[in-house]
Amino acid sequence: MRKNTITKTLATAAAATLIVSGCSQGSSSHGSHGGSESGSSQASAQFNDADVTYAEGMIMHHQQAVEMSDIILDKSGVNPDVVEMAKQIKKAQGPEIKEMQTWLKDWGQDDSGHKGHGGDSGSGDEMSHDGMVSPEDIKKLKAADGEQASTLFLDQMIEHHQGAVKMAKDHRRDGENPDAVELSKNVISDQNAEIKEMRTMRDSL
Repeated sequence: MRKNTITKTLATAAAATLIVSGCSQGSSSHGSHGGSESGSSQASAQFNDADVTYAEGMIMHHQQAVEMSDIILDKSGVNPDVVEMAKQIKKAQGPEIKEMQTWLKDWGQDDSGHKGHGGDSGSGDEMSHDGMVSPEDIKKLKAADGEQASTLFLDQMIEHHQGAVKMAKDHRRDGENPDAVELSKNVISDQNAEIKEMRTMRDSL
């Protein structure tokens, strides 16, 4: 009898250990689901607060870059190289906005509070404001013409890109979602290259 009692006690203890072990895994990340999902689905669902903050902030940041590009593309007498840069920025960042909005929906997040262009998002999040152009400077860009508009656009967009690179570096360090981290890597490389290109344009004006 004593042998059977010991055996039952050990079995109960082992089962309890397995339950506790299973409950303690994967609690730090959002969107972790069961093993029935494919690897790619699990990767898409895996995210943390840094990913959400990054997507929300970068959507607003990209929206302002597109707005600034639209402003310069509506003007006449702008330097042709500046016009091409504005087109390039709009072409690259428009699809990225949609991609990040899709992530937020997939993660069950609401980005409706981040639709503004050039204003205060009201979020109180410093990351969202890195390199953002003030409403007053947006008005100056709208009022400028020709070479003045070209110069002002380059000055503002260089600073804007520098802010985006900082945001991307911070997210690359802290983020978890593979797709979002990959976008951060691309933002760092692409926008650093555009910063160099715009500085060259600025020096030639």
